[in-house]
Amino acid sequence: MSQTPRDRWAIPPKIGYVNAAQNAHFVAAPLLAAAAIGIAGVMAADGDKFRWPGPAMTLMTVCAVFFVSCIQSSFNAATHLFNPADLDAWYGSSEKPPDTVLMQIQQRDFQIWKQSSRRAVRLYNWGVVTLGMGTATALAPHESASSAHAACRWAACAFVVVATVRVAVTTTAEARRVRRNRHSRRQEP
Repeated sequence: MSQTPRDRWAIPPKIGYVNAAQNAHFVAAPLLAAAAIGIAGVMAADGDKFRWPGPAMTLMTVCAVFFVSCIQSSFNAATHLFNPADLDAWYGSSEKPPDTVLMQIQQRDFQIWKQSSRRAVRLYNWGVVTLGMGTATALAPHESASSAHAACRWAACAFVVVATVRVAVTTTAEARRVRRNRHSRRQEP
């Protein structure tokens, strides 16, 4: 006997997705936000030693905001993700509503989780992009740097820019793909 979508529990698209997202959003994002704030603080204190301290501090501040917003969005998403085992633990031996009712609630909340989780991923990715842009801006050599020192710093700056552009392109392409898929689902009869 085949089950309809309302007769099944909703599950994440990949087995390890939830753990990976939690590690990125609750471990990496706070550390990266702290690093961005630390770099902005160093630049505020020693701005005369950097080529473009103002733009770099701005990018690092925006980066920290993206990462903190990612953490908040991921936390909000996590409040909507649960499975049958969670429900068993929640209700314990008390009277539990029928599974069909719980499945409908879980499926509704799962859609909210997906939206909030996607938002958290986008915020994380744009945090990485602004971190890269801020780092590249901070790495630009001061005008008084020797030519050898300047060459090394420009090379490091270029390396970071290439990696950052790659992340920005991937993030933009993924956002467009999700938007296209969402739009095509609305068009279906």
